[in-house]
Amino acid sequence: MEVQLLTSNLTPIGDKRRVELEEFEQEYVFEPGLLAADVTSKNVGSGSELELQSTSQTDALLARVPTHRAKSSGLKRAEEEAVKNFDKGMTMLRGGYLKQGRRILLAVPEKDVPWKPKHKHLFNDFGKRLRKEQEPEIALKHYLKAAELSPNDDHLCYNIARVYYDLRKMSDCKRWLHRALVANPQLMPAQKFLQALSNNR
Repeated sequence: MEVQLLTSNLTPIGDKRRVELEEFEQEYVFEPGLLAADVTSKNVGSGSELELQSTSQTDALLARVPTHRAKSSGLKRAEEEAVKNFDKGMTMLRGGYLKQGRRILLAVPEKDVPWKPKHKHLFNDFGKRLRKEQEPEIALKHYLKAAELSPNDDHLCYNIARVYYDLRKMSDCKRWLHRALVANPQLMPAQKFLQALSNNR
């Protein structure tokens, strides 16, 4: 893959640089709303500059881009990338490459993506799978990302409480149990869990 710097008005500058596919996927973000435009080189005095061949043509092209579809396509691509990277990290964990696998898994919820509330299920599922793999610290990262997207989900709050219990952080565990019960006072597992913690003091 080749990459090149862009100015604020999207004019390519500097030399192109080759990067490996792994670096490209991890370090660069897909921007579906951007369109490539032809550029020409023009001498100005003793120097030179790159300019867009036709601003009006570019504006016309941008006007025809269905913005809502571009955003939807971008989120779908980000979701697919998150799943791919998660599966890659899990494979490395199970293969014994713990450091590399954990680094990849920790990076998934930290990606700067405008997730929607519906994506809570994605990170909630990631958290469940990581907890089963006995990786509570990483599971917590994914659960908390899901909670950002849906802060009043009672079952999600309960899942977070369970991870804090795994980490022996009892005050945080109780806090999230209380949050679960505020969202749903009838959530029986949270009631029983909180009662058990109170009895064991």
